[in-house]
Amino acid sequence: MSEFWNNYVVAFFNKHIDFDAIGKWLASMAPKFLGGLAILVIGWWLAGIIARIVVRGMEKAKVDQGVREFLYACVKIIIKIIVVITALSTMGMNVTTLVAALGTAGVAIGLALKDSLSNFASGVLILFNHTFKVGDFIEIDGQKGTVRRIELMFTTLATADNKRLVIPNSVITSDMIINYTAKNTRRLELTIGVAYGSDILAVKKAITAALKACKDVSWDKDPVIGIASFDDSAITFDVKVWVKTAAFIESKYVINENILAELNKAGVEIPFNQLDVHMIDSKA
Repeated sequence: MSEFWNNYVVAFFNKHIDFDAIGKWLASMAPKFLGGLAILVIGWWLAGIIARIVVRGMEKAKVDQGVREFLYACVKIIIKIIVVITALSTMGMNVTTLVAALGTAGVAIGLALKDSLSNFASGVLILFNHTFKVGDFIEIDGQKGTVRRIELMFTTLATADNKRLVIPNSVITSDMIINYTAKNTRRLELTIGVAYGSDILAVKKAITAALKACKDVSWDKDPVIGIASFDDSAITFDVKVWVKTAAFIESKYVINENILAELNKAGVEIPFNQLDVHMIDSKA
């Protein structure tokens, strides 16, 4: 019985299916398929190589790291798209119809992903306007951190306490950005209180000596040292000095320590809040 069915199935296929035509079609398609597959494999491999060559050229030209990463991703994507279209065309597919379909799908996807496209456009603006770069210390919407990565959709910051902030690029371009490391120097502002009766000239000399003892003070601009106010228990001095941006925090601590040492050396009293209590004898 099984032999009967086997013979029946074979006879049915031989009658209704032209195996010779299928064989000829496969024989004619094989070179196209293999050619398209070869283009796909080699092109995919070349995409990475070409992208790396472009990045090396940008490194020699000292292009910003964020721009390099952005262009690296773009070059790889563009080359891969071209490779896929070329491979499909080699295999005999109507590429014009495919491109038209992709265009229509692109419009639909764009409408659905308008927020993501907004982030993408903002990322391009950030990279090419040089608002900030990798390694800068910035503040956005009250959040401070060092820029670690600038990507197509997001920018990553590392805070001083080692938190990772991932901010959408559209948020960054729509808010005020403070770049603390855009310049090589920053102005450090300090307030110092001394006791009433202190020698003003001696105080200024002591503060100046303290500034000179800090290696990170920039003398391209003269520091400003002057009386800011007369408070309840102290004369308050303003000290405004330019320091190297890379050592801004360290400079503050060093200068404060130096000022304390110089004021003590000069015999200048640093006041502190105190309460004098007078006892009145009710029997007197």
